[in-house]
Parts: sequence; C-alpha cells; structure tokens
Amino acid sequence: MARSAVVWGIVLTLVVGTVLFFPFFPSSLLLILAEQGEGTVLRTQRVSAGDPVVFNWIHSFELIPWIEEYTIESDGSFLLHTITVAGFGAGIKANKGVTHIEAGMVVMDSIGERFDHFEWIHSQTALTSITVGGRIFINGADVEHHLPVELLVKGTENLWQRFRWTI
Repeated sequence: MARSAVVWGIVLTLVVGTVLFFPFFPSSLLLILAEQGEGTVLRTQRVSAGDPVVFNWIHSFELIPWIEEYTIESDGSFLLHTITVAGFGAGIKANKGVTHIEAGMVVMDSIGERFDHFEWIHSQTALTSITVGGRIFINGADVEHHLPVELLVKGTENLWQRFRWTI
C-alpha cells in the first residue's frame, strides 16, 4: 500500500509540474532552407506561428518587383495573404483574392492559400531576399545560383503560447 502511495505521489508531481511549467516552454518551430533531395541545410531560424515571411522577387522576364507575403501557421504551413506586383506578365497569376492598385502596384490580398513547403531552382538574380518578421533570412546572393532548394517549417508550436500570461 505504501508503494502505491509513492507511485501516485510521483504521478501527481509529474502532472502538476507539467501543467505549471509547460506554458513557459518555448516554441520549437524551425524555418529551414535546404537543398532538395540531399537535405543539406543551408540556413535555419527559430520562428513562431504568426511570424510574417516575405519573398521579394524580381520577375525573370518582365524584370518587375514581385512580393509575396505569408504567415507561418501553427501546423508549420505557410498561409499566403498578399501578392504585390508592378504589372502582369509571364507566369503572374491574375485574379487571386481581392485585386486593387496601391502606389502604382497591383495588389492581390485576402488570398488565404496554404502551402506545406516551397521548392524552387534558386536564382541569385530573381530572388532578392526572404525576410522573417521584417529581418532578412537570406539574400538572393547567399545561395548558389541554380541550386534546387526547399523552404519548410519543422517542429511543433507550444499550444500554451496562445494565452498571454501576466504575473
């Protein structure tokens, strides 16, 4: 009987400890840029759900700016919100979301399209940068030209971080 009480005491301590301290564990989401296939990691950065990710491109044929704005979701996917381009040309999607003109740029917002990851053949001239939270994750020149790459998020979001704890 004493042994049973000890076991229950240990279980209760573990449960209470987990409930009390779990909210303070950090998110374990990691943004990863890697080579396709081989998986050689080129760059990583810790991220959280809701962090904005912005791709800044120069269209390879039209030579116009092309900006895509996403957020990282708690499941590790990317949610596309806005595409901003200087005009329409080869390969530029038309009529996504709500389209309007802003400061001479065509803006398509309220898109809400989800992507699990991205794969592309890198171009140092087409990709000018990828930013996370307004800070540069990579510049186009940081990655070898014509290297097949992928961008993905791995890990899990701490569900307790949805709550704002004040002491």
